[in-house]
Amino acid sequence: MGSAKTRFSFSSEKATSIKADGLIIPVFKKPAPSADSKGKSPKEVDPRTSIVWPIALDKALKDEIEAIAAEEKFDGSKGKTLTVRQSSANKLGARRLVVVGLGEADKVLPRHWEANAHKALAGLLGLKDFKAAAILLPEATEKLSTEAAVSLAVDAVFQATYKSMEAKEPGPKLESVILLSAKKLESTLQQAQALAEARSLVKDLVNHPSNLKSTNTLVEHAKTIGKNSAIKVNVQNSVAWIEKNMPCFFTVAKGSLASDPPKFISLHYAPKSGKAKKKIAIVGKSVIFDTGGYQVKPGDYMVTMKGDMTGGAVALGTMQAMAALQPQNIEVTAYLAATPNKIDSDAMIPDSIVNTTCGKKVEIRHTDAEGRLTLIDAVAKAAEGKPEEILTIATLTGAASVAVGSYIALMGNNEALRDRIAAAGRSQGEPIQTLDVTEDDFENIKSKLDGADIINTSQRKNRGAQTAAAFVMSGAPSELPMAHMDIAGADMTPDEKATGVSVKTIVQYLLNEDASLGGGKANAPKSAAKTAAPKAKVAKAPATAPLKSPAKKGAAKGTPKKPSDRQPPKAKPAAFPKKKK
Repeated sequence: MGSAKTRFSFSSEKATSIKADGLIIPVFKKPAPSADSKGKSPKEVDPRTSIVWPIALDKALKDEIEAIAAEEKFDGSKGKTLTVRQSSANKLGARRLVVVGLGEADKVLPRHWEANAHKALAGLLGLKDFKAAAILLPEATEKLSTEAAVSLAVDAVFQATYKSMEAKEPGPKLESVILLSAKKLESTLQQAQALAEARSLVKDLVNHPSNLKSTNTLVEHAKTIGKNSAIKVNVQNSVAWIEKNMPCFFTVAKGSLASDPPKFISLHYAPKSGKAKKKIAIVGKSVIFDTGGYQVKPGDYMVTMKGDMTGGAVALGTMQAMAALQPQNIEVTAYLAATPNKIDSDAMIPDSIVNTTCGKKVEIRHTDAEGRLTLIDAVAKAAEGKPEEILTIATLTGAASVAVGSYIALMGNNEALRDRIAAAGRSQGEPIQTLDVTEDDFENIKSKLDGADIINTSQRKNRGAQTAAAFVMSGAPSELPMAHMDIAGADMTPDEKATGVSVKTIVQYLLNEDASLGGGKANAPKSAAKTAAPKAKVAKAPATAPLKSPAKKGAAKGTPKKPSDRQPPKAKPAAFPKKKK
């Protein structure tokens, strides 16, 4: 079902005079007065004098707002709102005015603006016959540019009107939104809509019920995106080919060969000029449903596993945006190794040793650490295309959600790449925290068996997110710059609905790279539109000689270590090493 088909436009008309069903005006709060030289605290401040108004108000309207502000103690603090109804006295053009507090200007982050615009819109959409809204863009600050304000306002509209494809009732309809600004940023608006549409696609795919979702769901959406002439789609559905060329991925798929055989999907975008200056690969974890395999998940942590393909959905959303925006200086290829992780008589078992596309042999210590097994082969295939960078996105570890909560855990082997991605994401209001991957993390995934090179869980119980990232990065040459986004703590809301997180980060990063290569600037805050920085390695994977022949199963001994893919932090009996979801 997606989001409402809303028509966006710009206007420089006076905000309080514009005709609409609802008007949103953001305000800042003046910094609180500090104590005097003797340390005496200031007297209580009248909330009305704390509001920093972006526009001049007619006296009648100002008096009414100040009376409400005094009564409700509204002072422009972040997250607070104040509502005024249209009347003959205040002469409002809109039926309803919502004043949104953003807090002190120098502390406002892009995500604060998006969250509060979303909150105000959601409240207005409950009104009868609500069809048109006007949004005054906040004044630009050091951390929130006008361009970002446009993009985030558009995304707020999309999210406020979103309903899943399976919703029993249609979502609210919002026919038009007027963005009140002195500038008409049409190219920014075009990009904003492409980003918001990509996010809605991710939410649609992730929210799709597990009984209706299969590898073919991703295939069909890939083919739909491929109807654009700039996108070339390839689907490898030969099980024999996957077994031979992607043996680690195939190992995960063995439990569902009869019901939902694996697919290796790729989508390629190249500018029509054929003169791309940079090749970038995107790899998204695409585990359609994750039971945990023979080391099955506890019931409470299996109910959201329809979302274990969020990384693949993000890759598809990214390519949809590339098709819509068609950057001229970059070439982008997305890879999805799609399969469920199910259980049958042929499903993978612990203590197996399997080969990989890159030649390393993997000791499988836990069947619920399956995502990295699919990713290591997909990364190796991506590396064969000789990209300058690889970005991986995955709902990979419970450890990431423990470490960074509901943020994106962003890691990599190249600080410059990692920091450019972080800046792009933050400009789009996405919560990101960077983590370092060190040499110790690569040491932690070395197998102790003489028949294997690496292990799909870490040897120690700590740094689960980083060791999982090290495992994934082991699929590519160590000198190839890679960034890894573990979104296991951010992919769903507390009420188990998809957030669509990370797709805006990736698309904005790609647009920034395209702009820097073309000598221009992407429509994002100046701080996010940086040119390529010198490479700075964080860690290298230890070199391992390629091993050509498939390995036979070995009898590994020892106590199972903590698995990491989407596992709960709660302690479980010995049969269930610590897991999230």
